[in-house]
Amino acid sequence: MTFAPRGFDSNPWYLRIRRMGGAAYHAWKANDPKAINEYKNVKQSSKDFEVLAYFGDDISRSYQIQQWLSVYEELNKTHKVQIICRQYPTTKYLRKLTNLPVNSVYDFFTLTDLIDANNYKVVLYVNNSFTNFQAMAAKKAFHVHLNHGESDKMSMTSRQMYAYDVVAVAGQAAKDRLRNALIVSDENKEVIIGRPQLDLLQKPLEIVEGRKILTYAPTWEGDQETNNYSSVDVYGEKIVAAMLKVSNSTVFYKPHPKVTTSPKSHMIKSHKAILALLDNANSKDSNAKHRFVSGDPMPVLQVSDLLVSDVSAVTIDYLYLKPQGAMLMCDRLSNKDLFTQVAPVSKAVTNITNLNIGNIEQIISDHVSGKVDRSSYDEMRNYYFGDTKPGSSIARFIAMVNDLIQRRDNRVSQLPTSN
Repeated sequence: MTFAPRGFDSNPWYLRIRRMGGAAYHAWKANDPKAINEYKNVKQSSKDFEVLAYFGDDISRSYQIQQWLSVYEELNKTHKVQIICRQYPTTKYLRKLTNLPVNSVYDFFTLTDLIDANNYKVVLYVNNSFTNFQAMAAKKAFHVHLNHGESDKMSMTSRQMYAYDVVAVAGQAAKDRLRNALIVSDENKEVIIGRPQLDLLQKPLEIVEGRKILTYAPTWEGDQETNNYSSVDVYGEKIVAAMLKVSNSTVFYKPHPKVTTSPKSHMIKSHKAILALLDNANSKDSNAKHRFVSGDPMPVLQVSDLLVSDVSAVTIDYLYLKPQGAMLMCDRLSNKDLFTQVAPVSKAVTNITNLNIGNIEQIISDHVSGKVDRSSYDEMRNYYFGDTKPGSSIARFIAMVNDLIQRRDNRVSQLPTSN
């Protein structure tokens, strides 16, 4: 059965009104009329960009692309990079953080116009947003999945990764993780690049000299229970209370951004209880400067003598940054066999469970005083990151993009439609 096309679908005035209406709706939704004009000049201002860094999510997930901005800026020195967002509040936020061009494109029609008007050679994605597949309309570009961290979470084993032309992974641990979780994988698409963000670190957090820095950096509860690795509601208060008893220490509480906006009352209750512990401790010793820390975790990790965290990218990054530091991991389910299977890094560190949480003060004291076995740290670092020499990760990332651009140009020149 066939259907006759509707004449107004091809009417340029109808399409123009539809696009303007869509832009106006999203601008109204974002409460910023400036967004209405965003799409008008984006095609003209986007010439000669070789790399499109795409981000389709709202501002609450902006931390995912934020950690890649310094990497994109480094890449921009040799290949022009443009960032495209799909929501205007995110665009405005990112513009405050980078000098790279950041533009908003709300509707699919304008996005395809943008792609057709430019000569993008590589498109980079930091997550698996459903709108990513609209950007994959770019037929003459390599599409690269970067993800936004290196962790052992279930979300790091999405089958969606293989929809992209290239899957950039940190090291052998990521390759094994995919192989162990998926019935179908494609090793030919995987490229090991390490963690280029860790070669481009911001200035460390300012601290009080002479004090031990103890950091509790839990993750959020995930969007489903099977992806819930958070310790906030099960161990959080006891961990922070024990940290605060360590003499001459400063305690930093650096939760995942979504902990602070959790819709679950028990998570918010535990979060507020931790904040109250810090406030109470500061009232007794104002020189300690215990604090809640937001934003990029890297400045905190660089100065931490002890990290207590969960299954998350923070744990793996700390292993890279501070191989001489002490680390504790929280096993929410208190299932050792499952925990070591999910998170191999847990085999190299002490794990907090419901069996030893009652002894958390002594455990933390022992780790702060150096009574901890770090003999397997280096082996585990190599497993997760491969070459850990300073600068090696950013070099591998740029080399990957260089190679893709060359391969793309060679292939495009061979296409019958290239002339």
